Amino acid sequence: MANKGLRRVWEVCEPHPDVFERDPDPSLFAISLHQVEQGVADRDYTEAERFFHKTFMTRSLERLLEGVVGRLSGVAGRGAPILRLETPFGGGKTHTMTALFHLARHAEVAEEHEAVRRILEHLNLRALPRNIQVAVLDGRGLDVLERRTAEGLGLRTLWGELAYRLGGPSGYALVAELDRQRLAPGSELLTQLLQHYQPFLILMDEVLEYLVKAAGVKVGASNLAEQTGTFLSALSTAVLACPRGVLVAAMPASPIEVCSESSEAAERLFQYVKKVFGRVELVETPVAQDEVFGVLRRRLFRSLGNEREHKRVVEAYQSYYEEHARFFPDLLRSPEYKNRMLAAYPFHPALIDLLYERWGPHPRFQRTRGALRLLALVLRRLWDQRPGHALLIQPHHVDLADRHIRGEVVQLLDGGFDAIITGDVVERAGLIERALGGEYVRERLGRGAATCALLSSVATGSRDKGATEDEIRTALLRPELTPAMVSEVLSRLREELWYLRYRDRRYYFTARPNLNKVILDYEEELAQDEERLRQELQRRLHRIGGRGEGVFQVLLAPAEATAVPDQPRPTLVVLGPEIAEEQAWMSQAAQYAGGALRKHKNQLVFVAPRAEYLDAVRAALRRCLALQCLIQSASFHELDSEDKEQVRAQLKDKETELEAQLLKAYTRLYRPSREGIEEIRLRQSADVFKAKTLAQYIEAALRQESIVLDRLAPEYFFETLRSDLEQRGELPVQQVETLMTGIPGQPIVHAPQETLKQTLREGAQRGLFGVRIGEKVYVHEEIPEEELTRPNVAIVRAESRPQPPTPPAKQPMTLRVQTTARMLYPLLKAAEKLRAVDATVTLEVHDPTGELGRLKSDLDKLLQDYGCCPEWQSESIPSVPEASR
Repeated sequence: MANKGLRRVWEVCEPHPDVFERDPDPSLFAISLHQVEQGVADRDYTEAERFFHKTFMTRSLERLLEGVVGRLSGVAGRGAPILRLETPFGGGKTHTMTALFHLARHAEVAEEHEAVRRILEHLNLRALPRNIQVAVLDGRGLDVLERRTAEGLGLRTLWGELAYRLGGPSGYALVAELDRQRLAPGSELLTQLLQHYQPFLILMDEVLEYLVKAAGVKVGASNLAEQTGTFLSALSTAVLACPRGVLVAAMPASPIEVCSESSEAAERLFQYVKKVFGRVELVETPVAQDEVFGVLRRRLFRSLGNEREHKRVVEAYQSYYEEHARFFPDLLRSPEYKNRMLAAYPFHPALIDLLYERWGPHPRFQRTRGALRLLALVLRRLWDQRPGHALLIQPHHVDLADRHIRGEVVQLLDGGFDAIITGDVVERAGLIERALGGEYVRERLGRGAATCALLSSVATGSRDKGATEDEIRTALLRPELTPAMVSEVLSRLREELWYLRYRDRRYYFTARPNLNKVILDYEEELAQDEERLRQELQRRLHRIGGRGEGVFQVLLAPAEATAVPDQPRPTLVVLGPEIAEEQAWMSQAAQYAGGALRKHKNQLVFVAPRAEYLDAVRAALRRCLALQCLIQSASFHELDSEDKEQVRAQLKDKETELEAQLLKAYTRLYRPSREGIEEIRLRQSADVFKAKTLAQYIEAALRQESIVLDRLAPEYFFETLRSDLEQRGELPVQQVETLMTGIPGQPIVHAPQETLKQTLREGAQRGLFGVRIGEKVYVHEEIPEEELTRPNVAIVRAESRPQPPTPPAKQPMTLRVQTTARMLYPLLKAAEKLRAVDATVTLEVHDPTGELGRLKSDLDKLLQDYGCCPEWQSESIPSVPEASR
């Protein structure tokens, strides 16, 4: 189907201005509860109206808010007193507490939000509760030593901060002495404090970070961390005794997120705090996976445009996946996936799934926060460049050439990946697509496929690492692109990138160079050794030339043209690419052998390479040699079994490719003629290219052209010699043999001596000429085979011939003769005899080369002048097999 009329994402959607205005630094979309409370965070978080406008109200967030509002309002049976938010980095914990903060502090603004109105309706409330006391305890923003208030109070502990934030100086007075000594209060005192300041909302974030800092503050025989742990346990008990109070504590999902001096210490601290809050309710997912699309769209876009445009694009993708079903996973064609595509627009679900499913478990990726930051950078790049292929935002649009985008990805991978991405994904993959040209360049398929593999290399376990070819197609292709193009690109990437791996049908990058880099190092070393490459090419030509089992003896061209031996046997001379002046070289070889004139010119055939294929030949040759060097090296034994097998398989494939390239290159044929060196222009036939050696190919091609013959017709032989024979009376056979092998332009016969003997026996027996052996002349009789081995055999005119046998009775007959345009002489002689016969002659000329068309007007005029009616019929020119180009 066509994409005509489909609009690109940058024509449909409008991102929020802050996507373009912000500096692309790591704090983009980061949120600190302490900064929100202090009013120093970004306006999107400190201003309640802006915050709720840009907040996508997920189901779980709405349920959580409803429970908290219900408990703070005193609605019986509604809400838990203590909530523990436990999600990985960037999973929405701090955003959830910011929503609670504004709900309590700015109730009149929050009530305007549609979801809050639904909550009030469910709780049968007219308004949110007012005068809620909010205590924000952000462990990252609090000092474990002392904080001075405006009243001059010195707050030294979490319980001191809690009492002051709930009740100011009067509230602080209840715990002042315990705060000064850093001794944890009991649950009874805390219950008294909390009940006095109901309704209250306590928001605790980064508790573990606070405990890590507090461990360094001595308190008698213990430390502040231990006292804080005791306080948290007592606080949990006290909150349970307050019907209009809520404690919300954010916890990391794993000890990996805990900053401590060792992983063991982090694990102990993590388990300790989990035990303290172990009895309270756990809320795991403020953002469920199917709600991620809404969160991202609301936060990143001011307008998503017309939904009809969304539907048209999604339906185009669905039709594309249906049309090319065998190239894509079945899931993509399901109604459920179509709904996901509509919900995710302008993002392709493959991109969001990659960030949440592959990257999400990574300890250094902050899920929603990290996804927002990365996608904001991607949007900025797309809206700046406005590519024509952006119908949806797919994984390949994560442009790693942008240093800010690249920085977001590199932090999730091992060290050194910045250079790997620049070298492999940006540069080498770009060279590959430019070499392929056309749509490969326009659609950035080389860099796009490498990007998809690189993004899929971010994983917490080796089993999840990498992407299959189907997954890369999904991440890379849009309607109208041919899916098979991805296979071609991936094949090139496997061969030419330095850090790409292909294991278990999955593509991924590692920090360790792959075999391509090792092999390339060998290739670069070999490129300096021209003599070794020349010798290896000669060896390969010798192997592919053939061993002389057919008509031709095969000879690699010597440096000196005159060194080609002069012999009566048909000889195929293979010219090496180092011969610059081919015509001059061949002319000299045809004229001289050693220091004398060449006698057997007609037995020479030259084959030379086509220059346009030599680069491919040399590249395949270098790769073969490099693979052989690797196999023979000590480092080969250090490779794992899979790499070893890959090297052997590559060598086998390259050997086959090199032979094919040589056969493809060596298709220019020449032979001596009376005017010099003549190129043999071949008719194309698929059968010719089934040959496995140059000798087989050339013999088959020349047989097709009637240049190589197994037998010599006595009639043709006689007509060729008639003039000399009539003038001289007889011709010695040795002289005739020299004429056959020495006069350029004659057919090349297999085994000239044996062929000549057979022709002499047939011609003499039919009375075309006589053969004198000694004193006896053989005419119209069979010559004993052994007689032709005697010296002084000569061909003579048949002076007296016995009467021919009585011709058979006349009956209608049809004569058909097939020959080539170069062998028309027998037809001309036959035409002279046919003039005496009252017969109809039909001439049919079949020319598969198309050259006959140039003579059409001349032939029409000639034939019509003599009263003939020519008929012409066009034929399709057969396709040229690859090996002939």
